[in-house]
Amino acid sequence: MLTEFNEHIKENLPFLWNGHLLVAVSGGLDSVVLVHLLKQLKLKFSIAHCNFKLRGKESDEDEKFVKSLALKIGIKFYSKSFKTSIKKHSTQMAARELRYKWFDELLLKEKMKYVLTAHHLDDSIETFFINLTRSTGIQGLVGLKNINGNTIRPMLIFSKSQIFSFASKNKIEWREDSSNKSSDYVRNKIRNEIIPVFKQINPDFTNAFKKTKDFLKDANYIINEHTKKIKSETLFRDKNGNILFPKNFLIENQSTLHYIFKDFGFNDKNQIIDLCNATTGKMIESKSHQILSNRSNLIVQEKIDNPECYFEIHESGIDHPINIKFEKGDFNSKATKTCFYLNRIDIEFPLILRKFKKGDVFYPNGMEGKKLISKYYKDEKMSKFDKEQQWLLCNKNEIMWIVGRRTDRRYSKTNKSNMKIEVS
Repeated sequence: MLTEFNEHIKENLPFLWNGHLLVAVSGGLDSVVLVHLLKQLKLKFSIAHCNFKLRGKESDEDEKFVKSLALKIGIKFYSKSFKTSIKKHSTQMAARELRYKWFDELLLKEKMKYVLTAHHLDDSIETFFINLTRSTGIQGLVGLKNINGNTIRPMLIFSKSQIFSFASKNKIEWREDSSNKSSDYVRNKIRNEIIPVFKQINPDFTNAFKKTKDFLKDANYIINEHTKKIKSETLFRDKNGNILFPKNFLIENQSTLHYIFKDFGFNDKNQIIDLCNATTGKMIESKSHQILSNRSNLIVQEKIDNPECYFEIHESGIDHPINIKFEKGDFNSKATKTCFYLNRIDIEFPLILRKFKKGDVFYPNGMEGKKLISKYYKDEKMSKFDKEQQWLLCNKNEIMWIVGRRTDRRYSKTNKSNMKIEVS
């Protein structure tokens, strides 16, 4: 097993030889064996142990055991106790969130790049069955990955029985978690009640699953490459950077919808189809993105938390959220989408860059009278996203420029102006 582990790292995870690693150790069989393997290969690592206080004295004894192990083999030891009551989370999900948040803090503080966990092939099988109940698609059925961000799982090539055999042969001691015998948790129920049935049907089920996992991985790769090709051929971006998908293409290629939109947080293709058939203005949201039905396209936009909508602009200009600069001189030019001309005496710095407010009006250049900004947006057939992203340049309370679109005739000059405002 040591030789196979060594070859696996050399071939698939060679970067582990560089730098210092953080290893998550519970005290159970899997993580303790991982520690022994890493130690024998002379990789540089420290040990991190989480005590969730869920099993009283037993949890404290686990921590003592791991600390003793670290001391015995001369490895730096970190530990932390947690409260697992996080709102809207199950105990296991809360523990996972707390655990990985602490790992990230340790990595940053101690200048380490990766955290190693002892997940193995049987864990991957359990994840397969969990995801099977959640409609995750083929990506979820692939199981656990060797590399997931800064989390590395170098033991996925081994089954639980292989790990147990190695520990027994090398007389390695570990702690038993009594909660593993309970089927109260979904993962434990799968481990204790469902997988044994499959092993009765096929005693070589673990190896059979390993082959199936490889097939699924290959199929998932092919699907992802095909999806990339579809996206490159069908989507396009508007001037605000929004991603546009033609509705007619989506309706004609419904089998691809899950794969096209899953990266935006949407897994229900029927939801996408319904939006394609919806009237302009209807919108759906995921945790990360919004999709708007707008005439012949669906427009995808990343959600922005608490976007800044008000900026003061001094004569030196600004470069955020958009680049605006001022130039003095003698000009006799017409306004364009990127610049317009005025007289310095007509404005007072700082100017204001902001978004639309209800009741906003301006005096459109080339027209008589005034017009509501909302009416202008409607006449220009601007989508909801376009409206949200549109900037207004103001002199005190007066709108000078719907930036990149239309100037206000009270400010815009075509002859004998002495200042240019330019946006890029």
